[in-house]
Amino acid sequence: ITCTLPPLVKFETMATADLKNESYKITGDPKRADGESSSSVKMTCSRSNFRAAGWKEEDFQKPIITIAAPYSNSMPCNNQFRDLADLIAEEVEKLGGKAHLAITPVISDGQTQGTKAMRYSLVSRDLIADCIETMHEGYHADACITLGGCDKSVPGAVMPLARMDAIGIYLFGGPALPGMHPDGSSCAEKSKGLDPGKVMEAIGAYGNGLIDMEELHKIECASLPGSGTCSAMFTACSMASAVEGMGMALPGTASHPAMTRDDPRTVPSPKAQDCKAVAEALFNLAKKGITTRQIITKESLENAVAVIYAVGGSTNAVLHLLAIAKEAEIPQEDFSIEDFQRIGGKVPLLANVSPHGPYHMSDLDRLGGIPVIMKELLSAGLLNGDCMTVTGKTVAENLADTPTVASLGEQDIIFPLSKPLSAAGNHIIVMKGNLAPQSAICKLSGKTDVELIGPARCFDAEDDAFAAIMAGKIKKGDVLVIRHEGPKGAPGMPEMLSPGAALVGAGLGKYVALVTDGRFSGASHGIMVGHVTPEAAAGGPIALVEEGDMITVRPGARLLSINISDEEMAKRKAAWKPKDTSHLRGTLKKYAAQVQSAHFGAITH
Repeated sequence: ITCTLPPLVKFETMATADLKNESYKITGDPKRADGESSSSVKMTCSRSNFRAAGWKEEDFQKPIITIAAPYSNSMPCNNQFRDLADLIAEEVEKLGGKAHLAITPVISDGQTQGTKAMRYSLVSRDLIADCIETMHEGYHADACITLGGCDKSVPGAVMPLARMDAIGIYLFGGPALPGMHPDGSSCAEKSKGLDPGKVMEAIGAYGNGLIDMEELHKIECASLPGSGTCSAMFTACSMASAVEGMGMALPGTASHPAMTRDDPRTVPSPKAQDCKAVAEALFNLAKKGITTRQIITKESLENAVAVIYAVGGSTNAVLHLLAIAKEAEIPQEDFSIEDFQRIGGKVPLLANVSPHGPYHMSDLDRLGGIPVIMKELLSAGLLNGDCMTVTGKTVAENLADTPTVASLGEQDIIFPLSKPLSAAGNHIIVMKGNLAPQSAICKLSGKTDVELIGPARCFDAEDDAFAAIMAGKIKKGDVLVIRHEGPKGAPGMPEMLSPGAALVGAGLGKYVALVTDGRFSGASHGIMVGHVTPEAAAGGPIALVEEGDMITVRPGARLLSINISDEEMAKRKAAWKPKDTSHLRGTLKKYAAQVQSAHFGAITH
């Protein structure tokens, strides 16, 4: 099946002199008198430093364009970002701007899964945002292009644009292609390719004797074939889809792969074209005076939520969209965690992609990508079509020539609203109850009639829970409670993919619920309830659960509860003492002191 997308929006060539504004404050404004702030005379030393870095006389008359790239050579998700940044810089210079590179830290969720290093993952989201703000505002730049790849670098690249209300645009580095099993045996039989989720589940399968070490090694070596983010609808691709849905990325760019089978490391042509297109789009935004907060609004965030539910996206999107709303200064009465239930509860599951289906992001791409799904939603009134986007046009205008799902012919990758993969109300559920007085998040991914009432098996650390699963100590009907893994408690709210995937790999995914104040990976599936708030470190009820307490997980009723009396709960709370945190140092100590509840997006200011 092939589908030719309409070409990306073409923007007229424009003079750049009028686009330089803010950066006169650092290069010097020749229109100001010598004794005035930011005058050409006053900024002589600044220009001297720029000259030492290679700037020419004519560069001081150009708008400074920040190109922010969370980069590391050690991870596949972002290891092309120096190349992408250079390609964008080249286009910016051709258009008359002066490129200003801002390389930020980035943490790989895939590499840190199951380790204490995972505590730095969510922390890195806000750190990336702070670094981009620092490098942009610290150089009085005029506009900003940000890149995102691995999970937290996507929201981390969008949050500062909203915070600064910058003239800005975002580009996703792109997904990898799915891995191919060398002999087509075992776990490859039920999927259209391998991905990191299959690796994590294989660990559980090995621990329970379902596969041998040779098979585990084959899956390890084949699942991630090259550069790019996870190939499935895990957090990176979920957030790339959401950002495209909210209008901060050019249509279609979320699904363009970062690699080819023939060359798994080099930036492919479509992604290089994306670099050219975002530079052109940025100058168009600057000419029109369109800033980020004209794009990120209550209505555009509602669009992002609708897209997340339609693609079966990650629960991490809840945290990140709440954080983006905070940065855009959208009041909680206008957009809060309850809006996910209000909006998402109306949206059926349309994309048949991993982890809940067999296909991957590259399969969506060859059908037209996220715009095709958005058109299906728009046609049913499930999107706000008049929202402004980075093309300088509205959502409805962008989608005018996008093919419909019906026009794609016979395929089972994107389902129509008339016959969805799963009906509305069967994906991300916002739950409450005496175990989660604020909220908790459950991911169903299309599963129906999910309910479990069982005894609590309590663990105060992920490692202990994982060891118990691998040792066969968790049985059908148990409710696995992993606590002190929240934003403050861990600190850093690590993902519980290792124990969750171990349950699935052991054949317990349908029979054991996992309840935690930590997070889940986009790769997680099963009966997973996370983001329980208040968290254990704040003295929330999850801290008071005892071994054997009966817990009810009833997503259909949005209920998460523990079967003890209010009097017993109060008695336990009176005896509760917070854990000692004197061992914390540096970044994690500062984060634990600043971070707010997951109920509000785990924001730090």
